Amino acid sequence: MRASFFIGSIAFAAAAVMACAAKGDNDGTSLPEHDSGTSVAPVTEGGTTEADAGGEASVVEPPRCSGAGWCITDLPDSDLMMKDLWPLAGRAFAIAESPTLGVKVLEWVDSDAKWTYIDDGSQNEDGRGRWAGRIWAPTENEVYFGVSPNYVFRGTRTAPGLPWSWAHDSIGTSSGVDPDDGNPTYWKRPGSARTPALGIWGTSSTDVYAWFKGTIYQRSSVDGGAPEWVPVYVAADTDVPAEQMYFFAAAGKSADDVWFAGARTRLLSGCALLVRRTSTGWERIADGIAGSINQACKPRADHLLVGGAEGWLTDIEVLSPEAIVALKGARDVVKISVDSDSYSVAPASIPTTLSANGLNSLSSTEGDLWLGGTGLIVRGAGVWDGGAFEISSSSLNGAPLTWPIYRVRGTSNSNLWAIGVRYALHKTTP
Repeated sequence: MRASFFIGSIAFAAAAVMACAAKGDNDGTSLPEHDSGTSVAPVTEGGTTEADAGGEASVVEPPRCSGAGWCITDLPDSDLMMKDLWPLAGRAFAIAESPTLGVKVLEWVDSDAKWTYIDDGSQNEDGRGRWAGRIWAPTENEVYFGVSPNYVFRGTRTAPGLPWSWAHDSIGTSSGVDPDDGNPTYWKRPGSARTPALGIWGTSSTDVYAWFKGTIYQRSSVDGGAPEWVPVYVAADTDVPAEQMYFFAAAGKSADDVWFAGARTRLLSGCALLVRRTSTGWERIADGIAGSINQACKPRADHLLVGGAEGWLTDIEVLSPEAIVALKGARDVVKISVDSDSYSVAPASIPTTLSANGLNSLSSTEGDLWLGGTGLIVRGAGVWDGGAFEISSSSLNGAPLTWPIYRVRGTSNSNLWAIGVRYALHKTTP
């Protein structure tokens, strides 16, 4: 059954305090136009509230968490643009951009309740570090991240708390002229938002992939030598010189079944691109014929055409061995189901009230969908079975958040993160 939708908006006050527990999600029954969250008594110049009925003033601590349990965590610097995050049990790794520090890599540890830098600064040397790619960690002692122009970094340590050792490799070919080569502008999000086509993901420490622009690489040992990044799939069959092909995300549950999502794109036009690798090899599942400016993607022979909002597949998650879910066109969630050798698509459009400014990320935990956009976090439950999308309130005191959330991701509904410009929110309540 097609999902029904809850429509509303969200607000959040930017305060830098540590994470804490809070109430459950708003049930979606009576959200006002702007989610006002917890009210706060007016504060005088001396830092106290107006006198109460007894004539005494008291200090009021600002709220730490929203009604849905999204809690502020301290960042080591105030100008960090948190771009991507990979969560593990009890900790998380994140990558950020800063106008003063360049690209930075951070680790969060639950027991310490704080973020710390773990990089050695080499990601910003020799022309590197203009922008951040994706980050991924197979274990608490190994982490990968991408950084411009086309570098993949790998960090290792022998145990938590000990120093990190860093190494890096370049993959593919950067133009050397365009500093944003591999970091294309996505017209579906305001402000000429960019989506990095540089990332790393794997099913384990011994099964690791990276991608840059339209090429997928696998970390492999050739002839018994040291591991290196070997090209395993190339999408270069453009129809016209002005066309580009990119990969943006990957997902999978085993080494014998992995998926890569991306786009075939031209100026203000694009088609969803989806590639799958199984034990029998590589297969391009979805593709299309990109049109001219603002024209719809047309079917391509022998390929699935992913419907829904026009545009790219920028995020992907595996729901089950028979289905994946992806974010398409910065506003639609699409479920792609597998039945033997055939595939089908079921879009679930998010109301423009929630997606008018474009959505940046998609995550799936415990059967729920989580999405982040400009000033909001959206939760979807059973959206293909009569369920709905609704706001998961991140409002603390009624001040609207106008900055984007770049990544919502978690290991469970009790370990979720929402990160963006100058903040990282942690949700530890279901």
